[in-house]
Amino acid sequence: MAEREIPPNVQQQLLRLQQLQQSLAVLLSEKQRIEAELAEIGAALEELNKLEDGSSVYKAVGPVYVQTTKEKALAELNEKKELADTRLKVLERQEARAKSQIETLQKEIQRMLGGPSSG
Repeated sequence: MAEREIPPNVQQQLLRLQQLQQSLAVLLSEKQRIEAELAEIGAALEELNKLEDGSSVYKAVGPVYVQTTKEKALAELNEKKELADTRLKVLERQEARAKSQIETLQKEIQRMLGGPSSG
């Protein structure tokens, strides 16, 4: 097969594809971090629910542990969980959009190069 130069417009699309793939990788990394945070919150909530009401618990605040009540700790963790769930949903939508854009761009590049448009 004879070598041929890639047209500038295709090079631009390839660069855009690479940028989208990098963005997707960042999104996936952040999504994984939030999923781990949610798992940790879930485990903490499970343990707190085993305690009697009114129990004292300790929470980490920077390098020190501070005494609080079970109820306050539950409220804080539930709020954190809600926020993390919301962030996760946003990231999942962004991930779906990025994957769709990547797929569309790949097809466009194949079309520009005159290659097979396999999906």
